[in-house]
Amino acid sequence: MTPRGSHSICRSAWIYLRRVALASVAVLAAVSLAPASSHADTSSTVTVVGTSDVFDSDLIQQVITPDFKAANPQYSLNYVSLGTGAAISYAEAGTASALLVHAASLENAFVHPPPPQGSYSLEQYGRAIFYGDYVLLGPPSDPADVMSGSDPSHDVVGAFQKIAAAGIAGTADFVSRANTAGTAVQEHQIWALTDPKAVPGLSLCTISSGSNGGGEVPTSAANADPTTPCAAGPVTSIPYPTWYHETNLTQAPNIVAADACNFGNGNDCYTFTDRGTYDYLVSQGAISNLQVVGNDNSATATGGATLLVNSFHAYAINPAAFTSGSVHINTAGATAFLNWLTSPTGQADVTAYQADAPGGSTFVGDAAPTLTGAVPARSTAGRALTITGALKNKVPGTPALSGVKITLSAIKAGASRPVIVGTATTGANGKYSIRYKPTGDASYQVSSPAITKIEIPTPTLTPPFGDDLQPTATSIGASRVTGTATIATAKAKKGVVRIKGKLAPAVVGSHATLRVYAKHASASTKGPKYVKSFKLAAGATSYSIQLKLARKHTWVLSVHYVNTGQITTGVSPLQSVHVN
Repeated sequence: MTPRGSHSICRSAWIYLRRVALASVAVLAAVSLAPASSHADTSSTVTVVGTSDVFDSDLIQQVITPDFKAANPQYSLNYVSLGTGAAISYAEAGTASALLVHAASLENAFVHPPPPQGSYSLEQYGRAIFYGDYVLLGPPSDPADVMSGSDPSHDVVGAFQKIAAAGIAGTADFVSRANTAGTAVQEHQIWALTDPKAVPGLSLCTISSGSNGGGEVPTSAANADPTTPCAAGPVTSIPYPTWYHETNLTQAPNIVAADACNFGNGNDCYTFTDRGTYDYLVSQGAISNLQVVGNDNSATATGGATLLVNSFHAYAINPAAFTSGSVHINTAGATAFLNWLTSPTGQADVTAYQADAPGGSTFVGDAAPTLTGAVPARSTAGRALTITGALKNKVPGTPALSGVKITLSAIKAGASRPVIVGTATTGANGKYSIRYKPTGDASYQVSSPAITKIEIPTPTLTPPFGDDLQPTATSIGASRVTGTATIATAKAKKGVVRIKGKLAPAVVGSHATLRVYAKHASASTKGPKYVKSFKLAAGATSYSIQLKLARKHTWVLSVHYVNTGQITTGVSPLQSVHVN
């Protein structure tokens, strides 16, 4: 696996850890010292503060910064890498124009702060941008025996319990970022799912929700239990057990610290992280000991199949949230950043990064839902087509996209623009069905509008957590229409045959013709032979023609409705007429 470009990191784990850790400390110091009025974005700069997942995995350096710059040369992008909680605080200080994070409970407080503060988000919710996955890392020796059992690596809650048991027994350590980083918030949700009764000696305490993200964490406090709040909160001095180590580092240096495992206990370490950063560090030779021991949680395991899904959102900062006149939010630049990141080009660029990693793309674009549908390759004029399909959020485990208007458009032969020919609304399961009578050959597409969707309803999160999804359109193929022609009457008088009938669909353009075929009823030829053509007027749905045929014969007639480029030729049933 070779990341795009030539950027690399130091291969010495200790040097790399020291360099990144010092950089993290410097940035955190800047955050704590920067006054709310110090933001310095100009009309040509865009400061984005966000999670270290996308920085330490090199996604920002390799893809987002250069590709955004190429599409928007008028802006310079400055990315400040922090944990999600610290990034949100940075944004709430007015020191960034956009925010990129991945912890719904913390994002909710950003969008819905306590009154009287208005929302820090310029838009109603954050924009869905991409998702990845969390993984549990451990050493090949696996002292906690995580990889044993009937479903190894697919029960992360069970794995946490095994690590806690090994830690209490003095044979393993767990390394945590232990702050309000999005990864730590998710780790705390997993600890909250564990069963302390199944691990003698394991004590947990409850982390407050809101700005701390909620969940639970191991503690050495006497008489601690999951109903007892952590006395000091998750970012200060919780009394952790000796096997549980907090680093307060960003993603990559935390992994490197766990890989080195120099905590004085002489044990091997486990840690919880995002796969994008892990895969990048492996590609650069920055870690040598850790491997994935927990991923792809089973649907039947505690927490279900979506427990390790890692969803990211981006926000433009609302300048109206700040009363200081010296806070300078580049709204135009932030909006341009969000628009590029959620565009088809931005989504493709992100998804292509690390596409050859062992588990596939480490970040998968999810700004727009998937929309499916299919149209029959052939149909007959006058008969309705039924187009069915589904609208689905790309992020596993998200609610069905119900109540969304789906539009069916046709691009007819010779036309340059699609024309709306039908609509439907998705049902409770996100599926739709549209009936449409085609009027000629056409290519079809289905589309959906921008969607604001509640992804995590109350009481799981209060207020409910929502996001914004982008419009999407999908080509569902072409359908050729076979025309129909009938002979209603065929009457002969003195050698002249008058024929009347119906046509479908209505004539389009100025080149349609009705061709008459005839043969003697007693002739041995297989079918009627061509006799004469008649031009048809645009819009015609019926015809009335006359032609001369030899008298004193019974003729077998057929008419062919030809409108090349618009329909497949329609052929009438045979009709007999006696010419006197």
